Amino acid sequence: MIDSTLKNANILIVDDQQANIDILVGLLELKGYTNIKTITDSRLAVSSFKEFKPDLLLLDLMMPYLNGFQVMEQLGELVPAGVYFPILVLTADITTEAKLRALGSGAKDFLTKPLDLIEVDLRIKNMLLSRFLHQQVQNENQILDGIVKERTLELEKTIVQLSSAKDKAEEMNRVKSYFFANMSHELRTPLISIIGFADLLKKEITNKEHLELVNYIAEGGRRLNETVSGILDLTNLETEQSFLMLKPANLVEEINRKIPSFRQMTQHKNLFLKTDLADKYLESYLDSELFGKALYHLVNNAIKFTNEGGILIALNLAQKYNRDWAVIRIIDTGTGIPKENLGKIFQAFRQSSEGLNREHEGTGLGLTITKKIIDLMKGFIEVESEIGKGSIFSIWLPTALDESKIQSMVESERREVKIKPPTNQDAALLQILLVEDNSANRILIKRMLDPAAKVTEAENGITWISIASQKLFDLILMDINLGFGIDGIETMNRIRKIQGYTTVPIIALTAYAMPGDRKTFLEKGFDEYINKPFLMHELLALTKTVLKKEIFCK
Repeated sequence: MIDSTLKNANILIVDDQQANIDILVGLLELKGYTNIKTITDSRLAVSSFKEFKPDLLLLDLMMPYLNGFQVMEQLGELVPAGVYFPILVLTADITTEAKLRALGSGAKDFLTKPLDLIEVDLRIKNMLLSRFLHQQVQNENQILDGIVKERTLELEKTIVQLSSAKDKAEEMNRVKSYFFANMSHELRTPLISIIGFADLLKKEITNKEHLELVNYIAEGGRRLNETVSGILDLTNLETEQSFLMLKPANLVEEINRKIPSFRQMTQHKNLFLKTDLADKYLESYLDSELFGKALYHLVNNAIKFTNEGGILIALNLAQKYNRDWAVIRIIDTGTGIPKENLGKIFQAFRQSSEGLNREHEGTGLGLTITKKIIDLMKGFIEVESEIGKGSIFSIWLPTALDESKIQSMVESERREVKIKPPTNQDAALLQILLVEDNSANRILIKRMLDPAAKVTEAENGITWISIASQKLFDLILMDINLGFGIDGIETMNRIRKIQGYTTVPIIALTAYAMPGDRKTFLEKGFDEYINKPFLMHELLALTKTVLKKEIFCK
């Protein structure tokens, strides 16, 4: 029902380039949308809006006569207050200023060209769904307040539809996974032959001219292999198939494990490779394989842009944001990066040198993959660069905590976080302790459990332990990847040791959703498991099962 309604939505496209319009119309028609109107003259936007009454506007910014900002200003006078009218800006202007100005002028979303059509399709669906839901709310507000039962039935139907949509989305995600697994096999299999036979021929051929041709084949195979690997790695990270299981790891050991391969790379260009790894006992929570990929991409990038001198990999302990951080710096003596290009080097398929005259090979995916990996490990990357002198890429990772520091932090939190005695009204409610480092998720889960439960929130494991030590709760909902401090598994083990918590049910709320993850978490001691994203009725049903009694009336 919702899907058919969305497909019948009126979509207006305003873009002065007919080629852009043709691409968007082709995408929309392919996806089943039936009511599409296009104009290339932005002066006709207002009259087209009045006549066509669109549900969604796809708007370019840089146009003659009236630019996108002026169009939004004119349309703003026509849209009644309180009415949700989605505008998706599609522009070649990648500046932050343009994005902020567009969103401040009435745009609901912003994408830069060249467009990823899959992303455009998903954004359009989300905006039309939001439009549909806003209209539903407005219609329901016009209905007499006494028709409570009808509204309840409509909400139940919506939940069923959303549940069905979730199942379909998960199925599509599985199909996508199979597709990329097949792509990986079909692309890598012939590459093995190309690269392998080229290496064999290099050992057997003595004719210099023929040997040079074979070297071209080998180099082409190597570049293609790196391109395939980069695209597949990025796809896995973006489709959330690479959830990390973080473990404490010694950073010096992790870095030294990669040094031999880095040394071969630098020797090929006659560059030096030095290390300054003074903090030999410094640890962080890592996914070793992905950390190795991130380090490889940064060192490879440094070597690519360095022709004289070499690379220094340094490790030290630093403080920032009132935390201890392990900082890994990759310092090169290369060409450097212009300041105006620093903002785009972490974007997919972007490079400091671009276009037909670009200076270096590659897809521009290495730094994008690196940033996504470090983000997943709750760290961040900083860049310093000067033209002609080189660049410094710094990876900041939260340090792993030893036992004495954990105890000290718990005691400190216990002194600062005081639990108020429950009121008579609270005493009748289910007492739930929720730990989740994402504030939006905390708000959502709290709303799902309202009004039958009193939810106490914590954003990290240290705070959670200090709260649990002061009050006994009926149920604990625990995220797994909590960022700084200790993860959800260690937090659960520590809470189990607190008096009274041996049998208190603990449910893992996590984005780890690969096959076997549920079994893994149950074996580690959780009473139940639910993977994100989940719907309200799924969480309530699971809570009822764990507590073995009817608590909620929703």
